[in-house]
Amino acid sequence: MQCIDLSHPITTGMPVYPGDPQVAATTALNIDDDGASVARLELGTHTGTHLDAPAHTVPGGRTVDQLDLTLLQGDTHILHVQTRQLESLQATQLGATNFGELPEVLNSIVCVATGWDQYFLSALREHHPYLSLEFAEELWRRGARVLGVDTLSPDPTAEPSDFLIHDFWLGNDGIIVENLRGLTKLPDRVHTTILPLPLTGLDGSPVRAIARHS
Repeated sequence: MQCIDLSHPITTGMPVYPGDPQVAATTALNIDDDGASVARLELGTHTGTHLDAPAHTVPGGRTVDQLDLTLLQGDTHILHVQTRQLESLQATQLGATNFGELPEVLNSIVCVATGWDQYFLSALREHHPYLSLEFAEELWRRGARVLGVDTLSPDPTAEPSDFLIHDFWLGNDGIIVENLRGLTKLPDRVHTTILPLPLTGLDGSPVRAIARHS
């Protein structure tokens, strides 16, 4: 059984979503002076590979500590799609005819593999492909409740966005996981575990996401 880390490393100065807090790790205590090494972390709740709880965009929505962790582990569909920058993924890309290549009933976790994680450290990261509302609605209709992407967002970043996917998915009490990596190297079916920090009352959290497959 292979175990694959799907999370970007968290480092000082790493890329963040435009406008989000910058990331910094500094020394708070050191072994020579204090007898122990302790670092101070400054980061936003949506740093690196992270999840969006409904409270991210929904007034009164569930916060990270209120999420059902059973939804964040289990069998997962990986949807491999061919994309270009700033392309909107359409529902027709889920199958040649009437979504025929996709099972009628999906696992609760579905991850869309575009390969855009390769640009995470370059300016192209903001020019990623994104989902159409029809695409997201079809995934939801078939049973997906946790939507994972290997981009900054399932909505567009580099051009004006009304956050249709966030509003739909989180508005229905779903969970979004952004900035996954390595999805294109996975088979169509894997087991994933996506663990947020136990943050009380907050809208999102960095996660350690792993995939296991034979």
